[in-house]
Order: sequence, then C-alpha cells, then structure tokens
Amino acid sequence: MLHTPHQPEITHTFAGFHSEKQPTQPRKWSVSTCEPAEVVDRALHALQQAGVQLIEWRALLYKRMNVPVIVKDFSYAVPDDELEGASSILTDIGLIQPPASPLLAQTEGDMHNMGRHYLVTTYTTLSSSQQIILYPLSYTSLQHAELIKSIPSHITNSRCSSILIPRPSAVYASLIRMMLRYPQYCSTRTVLESDISELVGYHLLSMDDGYADPEDDEEWEELEVDNRSSEALQLVRQWSVDEEWREGEEWIGDALAAILNGTGDIGCLPFRSS
Repeated sequence: MLHTPHQPEITHTFAGFHSEKQPTQPRKWSVSTCEPAEVVDRALHALQQAGVQLIEWRALLYKRMNVPVIVKDFSYAVPDDELEGASSILTDIGLIQPPASPLLAQTEGDMHNMGRHYLVTTYTTLSSSQQIILYPLSYTSLQHAELIKSIPSHITNSRCSSILIPRPSAVYASLIRMMLRYPQYCSTRTVLESDISELVGYHLLSMDDGYADPEDDEEWEELEVDNRSSEALQLVRQWSVDEEWREGEEWIGDALAAILNGTGDIGCLPFRSS
C-alpha cells in the first residue's frame, strides 16, 4: 500500500490561489481596545506578578475615604528600589509616556514632577488623557508598618487579589509630613492643603458637600457641624491613644484636633521656612 504524505489544509482565496490555513491567534490586548480601568488592571497584574509592591495613593485612596473625587488618573507608590523595574514592565507591556506638561509641572509642582506617567488611553491631550502614575514610596513618606491589605478599587473583579493601602491616620500624617518640605506659598503645598481640606471635610466630618460656612449659623446648625467635629475629635484622639503616630510626631494629632475644634487652620500647618 502506498502512503501519501500528509497534505496541509488548503483554502481558496478569491483570486483563485491556494494558501495554507493559519491557526487563529488570540488577540493581543492594547490600550486602543480596552477601557482605561482595564488597562490599569492588566498593568497592575503584570507588576504584581513580577513581585512589585503597589500602594494605592491619591485619588483612588481619597475615594475610599469618602471624597467624591472623579478618578481620572490612577496613582500608586512603589518602593524606591523597585521603581526602575516597574517602569520597565509598563514599557514592555506597551504603555507609553505622555508628552511633558509644563502647565502641570507649574500648577502641581512635585505632585506632578515626582511621578512617572504612563498613558492608559489613546488620547494624549491634557484634558482627555488618563494615566497610571508611579511615585517613589519615599516621596509619600509612608512606611510599610502603616500599610494594610485591601481589595483593589480601580475596577470590579480585578485580576489582583489585593492592594496595599495606608491606614487613615497614616494618610493624614503622610500629607502633613510632606508639607514640611515646602515653603508656605508654593504649588505643591497648595495641592497638599487642598487634599487635606477635602479629607477633613468628607472623611473626618462626613459632610456631603465637604464644607460648611462658619459664618452661616443656620447652615452650621442644620449640618450639625459641632456634633460632627466632636465625633471626629474622638477619632483623632483615639489614634493618639493607639499610638498610631510615629515617635516624635504626636503633634500631628494635636494639629488635626486644632483644625477640627476651630483653633487651628490647615494653611497654618508647619512649612519650610527657607
């Protein structure tokens, strides 16, 4: 019996030529075919698979703390010695860095300059683009002892089983500690003051609008601001009792208490004098 060699499967093209049928390849994902949160999820999963520690920061973190922020950019802190490797991974999976933004560099200062920015949209304009931003952990002044594991908040049903977040007291301490690096009137400090103000209003005082006019007695009474302040003071004092401040930084609890009871002001928090 004669054996004929195996013939490849042949398909006919419209021009009458023959060609081998190619196996179907799984479609590779890209920024252009995924929603921004999906791109972020794939990026975070790749980073975690490589052993990179990710700490949720800024907008996503504030949203957890009841600030009704619209999450445009996705910020994470990364241990300093893992930052270069993390940046390479984002480049390897196809994320690109946006054009430099002199406007944001001027208006946000180091809150923009210290981050490594990668586009998660096909848009590159300042108004339309969205980014994943990696910051060196040292810039946030956070320490690992202040972090806890939580469910990721950037997307539902994430590929990542958990993400690190700072406990609430550490968020305030981090921002106030960062303010010490800057003069009283500069763009970076202005951003930090705004962040603390929103956190105090929405998180500590649990106000729907995050603010009540102290000159409007009717509004003050209607919103029960005095009761809210009293409850917030109890929480901050409990943080002090639980020794959640670092040694030598107990004054941070006192400063927050002063802001809550009206004897202090966020704009008067310590700053760099020169």
